[in-house]
Amino acid sequence: MAVVKLNTFHWHITDSHSFPFVSERRPNLAKLGAYTPSKVYTRKVMEEIVEYAHARGIRVLAEIDAPAHVGEGWQDTGLTVCFKVEPWNEYCVEPPCGQFNPIKEELYDYLEDLYTDIAEIFKPDIFHIGGDEVSEKCWNSSDDIKQFMVQSRWNLDKEGFLNLWQYFQKKAEDKITKAVGSKLPLITWSNTMTNPSLIEKYLKKEDYIIQMWTPGADPQVTGLLELGYRLIMSNYDALYMDCGFASWVGTGHNWCSPYIGWQKVYDSSPAVVAGDRKSQILGGEITLWTEQADSSSVDGRLWPRAAAFAERYWAEPETTWVEAQNRILSIRERLVRMGVEADSLQPEWCYQNEGKCKT
Repeated sequence: MAVVKLNTFHWHITDSHSFPFVSERRPNLAKLGAYTPSKVYTRKVMEEIVEYAHARGIRVLAEIDAPAHVGEGWQDTGLTVCFKVEPWNEYCVEPPCGQFNPIKEELYDYLEDLYTDIAEIFKPDIFHIGGDEVSEKCWNSSDDIKQFMVQSRWNLDKEGFLNLWQYFQKKAEDKITKAVGSKLPLITWSNTMTNPSLIEKYLKKEDYIIQMWTPGADPQVTGLLELGYRLIMSNYDALYMDCGFASWVGTGHNWCSPYIGWQKVYDSSPAVVAGDRKSQILGGEITLWTEQADSSSVDGRLWPRAAAFAERYWAEPETTWVEAQNRILSIRERLVRMGVEADSLQPEWCYQNEGKCKT
């Protein structure tokens, strides 16, 4: 990342499948939620990653997604709904399902503790609150939630569930501010709430930055820009590096196929998308979701496509990928050479002990 000047590592550190984040204040979440006791991120490990990144000019931005994409780790808390419900595709977009129960006051005590851990470890100047793929069908499966909504005079419809989501959002915002000690800019994934026709009712443009994962040409992008919102571009049609492989929850190819070549990454221009409002695009993020990637494949998925992305977003050249071919070949060769040199410095013991090297 440092070689091509990518300056932020966005760490989607928990999800419904696993909770590897070891919280000093809520250690039971990782104890119950990690794949194995060894597949965790301890405070020491996270602090070392932050220190390593900072020395190379890279910010580490940790995200504990909420209120959706939660499950493992929360089993004994009573703070989730529709966790591992079947058939899963009626309640969420991928298994296992799981969302926070916003009406549980204890939930916000947990979030304050987790946000405080994040503040101490990562010392954020900006905060990612999550907000990805919230399902009203999940919340609608809870009688307690529906009763709360009726008592709050909210209908059990799209607008009513958006009111419930805003209820969660405001309480989570307060906990972030308390944990960090000041009010920070908040990032949220594009979602139902960020639709241009709705967003001003729920999220203030002064407070929120929207991370767009819709296609770059989606009318929502220009709609949000016209309303004055700041954006981070992660449009899946050009910047999702897990596209183009077999589906992991069914037959055929995965949802964002086909495979995205570096040429398409390079030609995904924020200036073309935003026009005169380019200043409202604060940057971009090339993403790799790991349902089908691990340490054995991550480098091949990211590089050299991430280098093409870096040149586009830093330089914003008027030329196309054709003129960049020699540079991409050159940086690929350089990255391969750096990888070989790094491997040569690692003792054989590393490869026999899951990367835990003696120094």
